[in-house]
Amino acid sequence: MERSSIPSALTTSIKSPKTPSGIPFAIRERDVIKAILEFLEIRGLHITQLSLEREAGVINGAFSDDLLFLRQLILDGQWDNALDFVEPLKPVKEFDFGAFRYNITKYKFFELLCVKLEPGPLHDNDFAVEELVECLKDLEHICPSPEDYRHLCALLTLPKLSDHEDFKNWNPSSARVECFNKVNQLCGHLLPPTGKEKDRGEESNSSNDRLTGLLAKGRFYEGCVDYCQAQAIGDRRGIEAGPTPSELLSFRPKLGSTDLSLVCWLEMVGKEQFAMPFKQKQLELKVEHIRKPKLEAPWTETIMATPIKPGGQFPHNLVPASKLKFAEKMSQSMTMSMLPPADLTTSMFPSVPRGNPMSQSTAAGFCLGTALAEADAMAQSLLIEEMMESSQLAKTSRPDTLRGVGLVTGVQPQPQVVPTTAAQITNQMMSMSMAPQVIAPVAPMAQSMINYDFTPVRRQLDEMTRRYLSLFSVS
Repeated sequence: MERSSIPSALTTSIKSPKTPSGIPFAIRERDVIKAILEFLEIRGLHITQLSLEREAGVINGAFSDDLLFLRQLILDGQWDNALDFVEPLKPVKEFDFGAFRYNITKYKFFELLCVKLEPGPLHDNDFAVEELVECLKDLEHICPSPEDYRHLCALLTLPKLSDHEDFKNWNPSSARVECFNKVNQLCGHLLPPTGKEKDRGEESNSSNDRLTGLLAKGRFYEGCVDYCQAQAIGDRRGIEAGPTPSELLSFRPKLGSTDLSLVCWLEMVGKEQFAMPFKQKQLELKVEHIRKPKLEAPWTETIMATPIKPGGQFPHNLVPASKLKFAEKMSQSMTMSMLPPADLTTSMFPSVPRGNPMSQSTAAGFCLGTALAEADAMAQSLLIEEMMESSQLAKTSRPDTLRGVGLVTGVQPQPQVVPTTAAQITNQMMSMSMAPQVIAPVAPMAQSMINYDFTPVRRQLDEMTRRYLSLFSVS
């Protein structure tokens, strides 16, 4: 084909006799997000990856529903629930439950150790130390070797988890993704898609670094367009440079019909032109990786935070909202320690008639059996918030600091007055942070929580640390 015919093909719209004038071209945003998710996971940008998964409600990967649910349990830090979920697989010979339990417990240990060592309100928290000791006791029996267990005990001597070479870039999101990838090798093949899942059809997923491949091919395409134009108009510099990939962020007009010029021109090329021999060249792709900064963040907040969930979407909607055991104990201790001393066997409001048992809420601050007006209920809620902000109990997590708080010396106790009028009942109800029917059963628990002695737990932790140090000195 003569050179003079090339410019018209590149600069004008040509109606090919073979195809209609329009070329259908559709892009699914869901596919774009999957390609981005794969790109982020390969580069270890797991914080952004998991945030995008939750905000967009899209997950990249060929997972069965069971495996997808297990994955979300781990990504949400539901370590104990993950162990319970695979319980039915224990009798299966191909399933190494010991290795599965070891990985789950080890990564749970890392997070508890982070909470213990990290400066902040939960630093060296007694409840966290108690659960940390439980993890170490389990790991002592399930570690693949004594050396692995000694390595874990060595972490107890660190001032901060990031001081260790293996944890200098540690964060909960990356650790949880890493944990799932390990356990997926143990049980992924044992949780295949069910018949109903297969009937729904397999959805395409991004693989083989698809986003990088598309970007490279797009740059090559633009370079080919530039080269053909240079040949057509006789641009010697462009011809000598040859087909050169365009710059990724170079300014280009917005995508339009003119970008189909090369395709339209290729349709007009004679068939014999496509049979011409050519020499294959090797692609030398070089990706310049970014140097990720060292992240500085209170990782304890990430571990303790309730994760964002896309509403009504599987598997997020089925994952329980439970916390680590130490967080639940600490929350119970802080809530119940606010209860005033009273007769713990009966309701504090004997003259208030109880409603139907099904109408008695156990949530703090709610009692559906009382006739509180909407305005009074609003005032009660504001009072509770003010009390939580001003209370010293809500600002500490160490049980030993709770002893004696709220006991004011030198103040004469006020005689208890049984409310008689509706106004008195309302005022006394608003002065409480819990419904009366919940006070009696939980108040003894509050006292036992406050008086709990953590000395044995801390002795065990010190003993584990000393044992490691002695073994290290001998070796």
